[in-house]
Amino acid sequence: MSVMPASGRDWEYDGRYYVVTGFSDVATRDGYGWELEDVAPAPGRGQVFEAFYDDTTREFTFRSHTEGALPFALVERFVHEARLEVPPPTLDHEEAT
Repeated sequence: MSVMPASGRDWEYDGRYYVVTGFSDVATRDGYGWELEDVAPAPGRGQVFEAFYDDTTREFTFRSHTEGALPFALVERFVHEARLEVPPPTLDHEEAT
């Protein structure tokens, strides 16, 4: 898996800080995705979301890695921005829903 820091993707909600990281995965699946990690205040809670577009199956999926409550605005923003930026630009965004 190749990790690419998503510059300018530091978000703050309810006093917690989150970072979005873009990644490509060709080892276990073929595609590109985003991870959202809760990083502060310490200790951070680790990865909370993943959005992934699989180039082989053309499936766009979302996973939650937390059982804790999260601000609705954070969830909404992650889903909205991932929908616009994770699938390939040549893909009609209506197909990715």
